[in-house]
Amino acid sequence: MTNAHSKPRFGLIGTGVWPRLVQAPAAAASQAVTFTSVFNRDAAKAEAFGTLFGVRGHCDLDTFLDSIDIVGITVPPAVQPHFALRAAQAGKPVVLEKPLAIDPVDADAIVTEFNDRGLAAIVFFTRLLMPTARSWIDAAQAQGGWLAGRVDSISGLLNDPSNAFHGTAATWRESAGALWDSGPHAVSTLLTILGDVAEVSAVRGQGDLKLLTLAHKTGAVSSIALAMDAPVNLPGETALFGAVGKSVMPPSTDWFGDATEAYGVALEILADGLTGRTRSGFPDVRLGAAVTKILAAAERSLASGRRIDLG
Repeated sequence: MTNAHSKPRFGLIGTGVWPRLVQAPAAAASQAVTFTSVFNRDAAKAEAFGTLFGVRGHCDLDTFLDSIDIVGITVPPAVQPHFALRAAQAGKPVVLEKPLAIDPVDADAIVTEFNDRGLAAIVFFTRLLMPTARSWIDAAQAQGGWLAGRVDSISGLLNDPSNAFHGTAATWRESAGALWDSGPHAVSTLLTILGDVAEVSAVRGQGDLKLLTLAHKTGAVSSIALAMDAPVNLPGETALFGAVGKSVMPPSTDWFGDATEAYGVALEILADGLTGRTRSGFPDVRLGAAVTKILAAAERSLASGRRIDLG
């Protein structure tokens, strides 16, 4: 940090729709960090984004990393591992996007790099950082005794021009589909509550629709329905079933507002860590790597028509 009394300097890697709508506004409003910089290899894009938020635009990665204390990475999963490793090698704690990576080998490399260097790294699984959703998750963990869980996440993002992310459909989202876009949120939530997964199976429906079944080592079973090309947006639901009956996660009534608040929570956790006030229980890279492993197994199950044993 610039001196012992300064707030940590925060910089973003990435200038797309997601950082413009969520990460940058959260950083600009944060009381925990000072938003100072943004990086894009395209100097014009970096400068335009920087001007929009009153921060400096960088197109040289080393210069950018030297100018900040905490990094936020908001790029597609194919290139995130490169930037994550560079940030770790520069000694910076990081907020990473989901999925952590598409390839489990890349995800494991990120875990190793951050663990070996003793650096904090948060994966931006929004539900695990939104206060209302996290309160429900924590209560569900404490309750225990769940037999099953279910997450339904079916949207019309790919078909709906009014959706803020429709313009990104031609990027990685269209090829990866809901399995890798909304799937990480569903899997991370179920993992956190129901525990590690032993087996994964998946079947393909019409279009982008995928149905996953996870057999947890606790004996619980969970199911996930995912699609981004539905003719209409359908209400999502996250539910648990057990001896106490059915429990449903409270739905968000202001998704962008809640996501912005969640990113602010992530920044507070990392800023506290730099001053020695460490927190536990946040979604770290080990959880991110576990999610990648499960989704990669789902892809193998879709290709083979068989259940995949995770050991």
